[in-house]
Amino acid sequence: MEDEEYKKLPVEDRCVHKLWKARVNGYEEVTKLFRQIDDEKSPEFGKYLGLVKKFVIDSNAMGQEKGLEATLAYVENYAHAGKTVSEVMSGVVAKCIAAPKTRTRELAVQITLMYIEIEKCEAVQEELLKGMDQKNPKIVAACISACTVALREFGSRIFNVKSLVKKIPTLFADRDKGVRDEARQMVIEMYRWIGGALRSQLNNLQPVQVTELEAEFSKVDGQKAVPIRFIRSEQQKQSAPVIESEEVDAGRSDEEDDYEAPQMDPYDLADPVDILSKLPKDFNEKIEAKKWQERKEALEALEKLVKTPKLQNGDYSDIVRTLKKVIEKDSNVVVVALAGRCLAGIASGLKKRFQVYSGACIPSLLEKFKERKQNVVTAMKEAIDAIYLTTNMEAILEDVAEALGNKNPSVKTETSCFLARCFTKTPPTVFNKKMLKLLTTCLLKNINEPDPSVRDSSAEALGTLMKLVGEKAIGPFLVELEKDNIKMAKIKECCDKAVITIKVAGGKKDRPTTAPAKTSTKSLKGTATPRSAPTPNKSANNVPKKKTEAINSGTVVRSKGKNATKTVKITEKELSDVEVDEMLSNIVSASVLEEISDSNWKVRLAAAEQFFKDIQVLDAKDVPTQAIIRALAKRPGLKDTNFQVLKAKIDIIKYLAENATFSTTSGNCCLNEIMEKFGDTKNGTLVGETMTAIAEVTNLAYVSNALMEFLMNQKNPKVIQEALLWQSNAIKDFGFSNLNAKLFIEGAKKALASTNPGVRQTAVTFCGVLYLYMGSSIYVFFENEKPALRDQINVEIEKYKGMKPPPPTRGVVKCASANSLDDLDDEEVADEAEANVQNVSDLLPRVDISGQITESLISEIDDKNWKVRNEALSKVNAIIQEAKFIKPNIGDLPQALAHRLTDSNSKIAQTAINICDAIAKAMGLPCKQFIKVFFPCLLQNLGDNKPWIRTAARDAIDTFSDNCGYREFFENEMITDALKSGSPMLRIELWGWLAEKLPKIPVKSIPREEITICIPHLYSNLEDRNSDVRKNAQEAILGIMIHVGYETMVKNTEKLKPSSKQGIMISLEKVRPNLPVKPLPKKPTVEKEDKVVKGTKAVANSKNAVKPKGSGTLTKSSSTTNRKKEEDIDTSPLLVINNMKHQRTIDESKLKVLKWNFTTPREEFVELLRDQMTAANVNKSLMFNMFHMDFRFHIKAIESLIDDLPDHGPALVANLDLILKWLTLRFFDTNPSVLLKGLEYLHMIFNMLIETKYRMLENEASSFLPYLVVKIGDPKDTVRNGVRSLFKQICHVYSVSRLFTYIMEGVKSKNARQRAECLEAMGSIIQDYGIVVCIPSPASCLKEVAKQISDRDNSVRNAALNCVVQAYNIVGEKVYKMVGNISDKDLSLLEERIKRSTKKNLSKPLKVDPGVVVSQFQQKEHDSFNADENGGMSAETERNEDEEEDNLPPVIMMPPRMIQEINEPTGPFRLDPQLLNELDKVEIMVPKSKVQEFDLEFLNSDVNIPTLSAADIRAKIMPLSPPKPLDPNLSMSRLSLSGQKQQSPKKQDPVLISSINQVASPDANTAFQGIAQVLEFLQSPRGCSMIDYENDFIRAIVTQLKHLRGQDPTLDHNVARVYRSILTVIDAFYRTKNLGQQVSVELLKDIIDQLIHILVDGKLENCTNGDAYVRVINLHCVKIIEKSNHTKILCALVQLMHECTRMDNLARHTDLVMKCLWRVIKLMPSWSDDVDYDSVLLEVHNFLKEFPSTWWKNKPMDTTLRTIKTILHSSVRIKGGSIMLHFGKIPNTSESEIESYILKLLKSMNLDAVKQTQRVPFSRATHTMLTEIFQKIGSKDDTKEGLTLLYDFMQQHPEADIEPFLKKSSKLFQDYIQNGLREIEESRKSTKSTIEKVEEKVAQTITSSSQGEPEDQRGPEYWEQRLTKWQKVWDNTKDRGENE
Repeated sequence: MEDEEYKKLPVEDRCVHKLWKARVNGYEEVTKLFRQIDDEKSPEFGKYLGLVKKFVIDSNAMGQEKGLEATLAYVENYAHAGKTVSEVMSGVVAKCIAAPKTRTRELAVQITLMYIEIEKCEAVQEELLKGMDQKNPKIVAACISACTVALREFGSRIFNVKSLVKKIPTLFADRDKGVRDEARQMVIEMYRWIGGALRSQLNNLQPVQVTELEAEFSKVDGQKAVPIRFIRSEQQKQSAPVIESEEVDAGRSDEEDDYEAPQMDPYDLADPVDILSKLPKDFNEKIEAKKWQERKEALEALEKLVKTPKLQNGDYSDIVRTLKKVIEKDSNVVVVALAGRCLAGIASGLKKRFQVYSGACIPSLLEKFKERKQNVVTAMKEAIDAIYLTTNMEAILEDVAEALGNKNPSVKTETSCFLARCFTKTPPTVFNKKMLKLLTTCLLKNINEPDPSVRDSSAEALGTLMKLVGEKAIGPFLVELEKDNIKMAKIKECCDKAVITIKVAGGKKDRPTTAPAKTSTKSLKGTATPRSAPTPNKSANNVPKKKTEAINSGTVVRSKGKNATKTVKITEKELSDVEVDEMLSNIVSASVLEEISDSNWKVRLAAAEQFFKDIQVLDAKDVPTQAIIRALAKRPGLKDTNFQVLKAKIDIIKYLAENATFSTTSGNCCLNEIMEKFGDTKNGTLVGETMTAIAEVTNLAYVSNALMEFLMNQKNPKVIQEALLWQSNAIKDFGFSNLNAKLFIEGAKKALASTNPGVRQTAVTFCGVLYLYMGSSIYVFFENEKPALRDQINVEIEKYKGMKPPPPTRGVVKCASANSLDDLDDEEVADEAEANVQNVSDLLPRVDISGQITESLISEIDDKNWKVRNEALSKVNAIIQEAKFIKPNIGDLPQALAHRLTDSNSKIAQTAINICDAIAKAMGLPCKQFIKVFFPCLLQNLGDNKPWIRTAARDAIDTFSDNCGYREFFENEMITDALKSGSPMLRIELWGWLAEKLPKIPVKSIPREEITICIPHLYSNLEDRNSDVRKNAQEAILGIMIHVGYETMVKNTEKLKPSSKQGIMISLEKVRPNLPVKPLPKKPTVEKEDKVVKGTKAVANSKNAVKPKGSGTLTKSSSTTNRKKEEDIDTSPLLVINNMKHQRTIDESKLKVLKWNFTTPREEFVELLRDQMTAANVNKSLMFNMFHMDFRFHIKAIESLIDDLPDHGPALVANLDLILKWLTLRFFDTNPSVLLKGLEYLHMIFNMLIETKYRMLENEASSFLPYLVVKIGDPKDTVRNGVRSLFKQICHVYSVSRLFTYIMEGVKSKNARQRAECLEAMGSIIQDYGIVVCIPSPASCLKEVAKQISDRDNSVRNAALNCVVQAYNIVGEKVYKMVGNISDKDLSLLEERIKRSTKKNLSKPLKVDPGVVVSQFQQKEHDSFNADENGGMSAETERNEDEEEDNLPPVIMMPPRMIQEINEPTGPFRLDPQLLNELDKVEIMVPKSKVQEFDLEFLNSDVNIPTLSAADIRAKIMPLSPPKPLDPNLSMSRLSLSGQKQQSPKKQDPVLISSINQVASPDANTAFQGIAQVLEFLQSPRGCSMIDYENDFIRAIVTQLKHLRGQDPTLDHNVARVYRSILTVIDAFYRTKNLGQQVSVELLKDIIDQLIHILVDGKLENCTNGDAYVRVINLHCVKIIEKSNHTKILCALVQLMHECTRMDNLARHTDLVMKCLWRVIKLMPSWSDDVDYDSVLLEVHNFLKEFPSTWWKNKPMDTTLRTIKTILHSSVRIKGGSIMLHFGKIPNTSESEIESYILKLLKSMNLDAVKQTQRVPFSRATHTMLTEIFQKIGSKDDTKEGLTLLYDFMQQHPEADIEPFLKKSSKLFQDYIQNGLREIEESRKSTKSTIEKVEEKVAQTITSSSQGEPEDQRGPEYWEQRLTKWQKVWDNTKDRGENE
């Protein structure tokens, strides 16, 4: 009964049942299940992922055995079983590997081996090593045995023996005999694989044990270790079609013969030893001692230390320098020999890490070969051989070439022998043609030396080189020895004797290791056997043959310089006159030869023509070119004065060059005469063509050299001009290969110095061509030219900037016409073309400065006195700058300079960095040998606290990388060491550098291992507590992933803690989609598949194209795929029309199926969708692509759906819910291509739905919109733009209010970008459709939005504020109630945003029923809900928007603006058209309003007017409100008539606005153009009208200065140009009258801040005239202070000081701000009443509130506080006691010490002043009057009247305190009252000036009219005239009003 119970349980429950029988039954069932599942990635395996670890530790013995069987089946069949390795193996080691039952132990070992097979060897080995540390000897022995078995079966290439070697002493010292025996077997097995390298690790064992092991070793010596088991990746390579068993056996035996175990170097097994700390303390003293015995003792002590196999990394520069000095200068041979051995020991112990010292040591060792003592020579040989292994042939090439030319025979001999030894250890691929030519030239010179030892050693070196690279490669360079059979025989003899110790890559081609190649070998075994002997040679030539085929496929273009020149010199000699006559006697008659020199030009012409005809008859090979040219050269020759004869002769030479064999000897006979005719007006063109023909048949280098030498002595300007033009064109036609740049530069300089302008212009053009090929290095050679010429050269060079040199069109190899050595094989052509890519830098003339780098200079660089060091570095810098381009031989300078890079004096360190930068620029490519010296120190400087040091170090690193690539940076673990021990600042800078550079570096161009060892540090820094370290490390992930791959990075996470691993995996997954997409592999069977499925749908075709038959793998998954491919292709429609959507909706609502709701899609949702699609008869081929694991199939599915959409719209609508659900699954894919393609398809879908007026169902929306909302937070701009576009479209087919609700849910996301985008979308919807779309109510929605105003993300805050502003534009002040209670800070932000937003006259929003879609909808751009005209958005947000607009994908476009047709209703409620027409005809009579009439009879009555004095006039006319004009004839300004300038309409100037917008452009050219236009406007008479655009202009200037901050003006001259333009336009702005007063406080603060930043950064100081920039910026700061509004500039500077203190800016930055404030304080007494002290005191209050006096007590300096208090002191001195009346804007004076400090100041000055500031209390009547005034202000209709009364009241009662009345109202109301009073005050001031003018005019009129007549004599006539005049005025005014 009990048995029946547990059998009813699911299998996974049985496996963890408490009853052991149930568990056994469960294990047996899952074992069967695991072996039956075909799909290795089946989700069935995933169910047991967490259970397998319990299988192996079952407490029951039987259960444990069955559990192990199940685990073995699981690991063998599940693709992701590697995830369980750590947990399972720890259980296996602890419970199973030493179990009592034999079967259990066997299964444990099998599981161990299976994990190794699935490529989890490292984790397995780690667990086994942990087992060896356990106390139980049985477990230890079992783990050792498992290691031995694993090593035997998989080999040392898979199972690493390094970690086992360290365990050997411990295991052999174990007390248990079983452990020792197993250890012995393991060591024997290790010896089988790594051989003698193991012996050095057995020194710590007992002699008896070593003897036993040696005996065992002798038994296995000679046995070849071959693996008998392979990991999965190797098994897949070896899988091939089934072959007969005999062939398989034969193949295996062949494989066993060919297999070679990887050679293990004892150096790799050894532990590094630190000898620097063990060095005797008196070493330096003894090595400098005068007695040779003491020097010997010091070196012997060092020799003992360096005998260790491996040295720890460190700074060995001092020791190496000391040993080098001993070798060079010590007179005792014993000491010299000891120094050589020590140097060899250090080189052997450091290996590649010694390379930084090798360049300095090799020249000294080569020079020391002159020593006659054999012990010294032997020591030098030992040292130089050890050093060569640390460097390469290219690095020592120049030193060796120089030694081979030494006068001492011993040096030549030993150097040649050294080269021979080097050749045996160097891969042949290292030797290019350039290197081979240099080596063979030097050795061939020495093989002819009289000293036999020199000859023999040279022959040995040449023979070894021939053996290494092959006779074919070296043959062309040994042409000189072909006639000397004895020497050639000697070389070939040495070639036969030479033994190449390094493995040659070509040899491996004979023994393929991959399965396909091996199969082909087996299949051809019968035919291949007879050819076994020549196989190696054939295989060695395989690679070149492949190259030949590739090259022959197209035209090979090359410059034939070196080979052609060499050929001509060898094959043709100069002919004598007798030989010329003999040769020509058989070709032309003697009469022709005589007549060609005749004095009559007609005879000469006829003879030349006949000569030409005779030559044309000959075969081209038989034409004696040199003889013919010599005959033509006879007087008058090519200097013939008749142009026709000259043309005939030149035609002959051109024909010979094009058709016959033409040598340089022939060219020498005619070139100079031909070049003299360049200026010939008749034959100049022919001369150029002839020169081109000669250059093509010989080479351009030869002709160009001759031409440049000719031009040096030429005075004819026409000849020089035409010759340079020809040379320019020839360079473009032939290329720049092998040309002498030095000659070109000298020729160009001579031409530039010519007095003829045409020649100078031609030289300038020639310089432009040189720049195209030589790059910016050409600038250096023309620095000393006149400024005008330099400008012309720069203009010419600008034409070529950004262009690539054109490919050569001439110089094609013509084997038929070039009967010389130019007929080279294609491999050499390819090598030469490759070498020419880097040849341009070698053409530059370089200076050897090694003689100037003396020992005294080096010692000065290392001097203790910093002044001496600084002076020495200045000398080095001067040497480099003077040389311009230098050779790589710079002696000990790199090592000495490296010490100064980390000098304690920062100035010296910066100078050293700049010298390194200069060395890289001056040396070019060869400087890469010094990267290993400089880079570690430059990395250390990257972590310096001083920004200028970091910037200089970064620039130097970039210069080195630009000149020599990046490979050398990623060697010797330099980057890893820096990350390991560097400061946070270093890690920030280094990760930033890696993030920038790694994605740009080509894959495989740098060692992958170096990047891989950085990954642990990357993961550590991703969790660093420094945010900048984390940020830059995150950005570096992509570059590292590109080079090492995603899998490698995931593999390195296995050793992390679970919590760390989870976060890092998220980061990796986030970056993974950005990896470059690899193209689909090309399959040869695609075409066959296309033929089979011809005429079917595209889906089926694409399926077969991506997954063709015969994939070549034998895994179970591939067999499953093959079964699918064999099925019939589905050619049915992709989607069919059905009625199943309704049923699916019902099933989901009744929960019969899963509701489409998940965070991440699970397998059950995918299966549900697949089942629903199957039921809906979706095309099977389409479904195969849709549910495939490869994203490329998803793209094909979407493409097929896009193609299908236009013709099958109804079918799509019927299955719309299925398609939308599938697309939501694609939203979770990491590949961006699928996502963008899906958005394109969605765009097309919704366009179709809009056209068909489809209404989206709730079921469709609920399964799609939540996931679409998630994607609006995608990091890619293109994705977000696409989602925004979809939202706009969805509004046409779905309820806007429901869409708003879904978007509202997105605001709750943790993703800040998603929250910001959702808020922006909500704002856009509110703007388009009104506030009614907010469901359940606008208030509840706005409350949620208002919560986001306090978000810490700036973009979220801006979006939330913009959204509320949109609501405010609709509902007005009610929005403050809707947002609810928010913090004061948020409320102030909101009020500020509303205040700053420009109120537009918005049309009334469409009233939308929340459930109904708006029928007519005008599409608005995304900017409509993102705009903030007054700069409310951050610069970052604006920049992101610009990027988004620029990066819009072409396939995801905003939907077109569409107006849907309104469906006219039918039936009883339709409109009556007749009635509408009648209504249109009805005319409505509008009654005219009656104008009020006035009684004007009083004007006719007599009026007695008294005499008026000026004072009386002023008293009578002055009203409280603005008066009307008294006389229409008086000229008054628009300002005086209107009373308020705000009422005047502001005219927009679109041209000026566009120019100002251009000023802020990040593009330098656009900005420069905009600045120029604004400058022109300011300098024009209309410049004053800029007053309306002051803020816009200053904002644009500030934006541009922010753009420029990240750029270096010394690197880009455009930056300096823009700076100059900005400073000029600022000067013009403030020079213009009345400009600068309207600039806001915020912008004044920003522009002062930016100008001070420029001074602090000091970038402009490094430019030309840097001091001038500083002076101009200082003057501009003063000008801004003086010209701006005094209150605003004072407030701006206090705010800027506040920010500097808060941000803890640099001390220099704060000092400059204080200096500005000091300037203002000095000017304050002269400003007097122009300052609004209320605003100033408010800013000072804010400062003192945050930074009170107590805060400054802990600071070293309080100058800032004292400056702020000085402002208060100046204010008190100016205002006296009335200063206390200016606290009106301060909410609470008790929050800061401002009031107490001012009272203290007043008390110290004058006690009475304090009393005068006391406020007088109101009387009852006054209080009542104020109450009425404030009631009027609060009334909507009487607001203006109330404000006017309040202003008049304040004027009459200045002592009145209205603060109690204001405190009762909100801050918004208080600001409103203050602004209103301010406007009235400004209006009154402007009116006052107008009235004064009017008073004066009236007084003058009255006075003038009354002159000459006393007041009492004025009769009635006078007053009648006055009244008549005023009545006319009134009549005119009334008539004008009626007309209007």
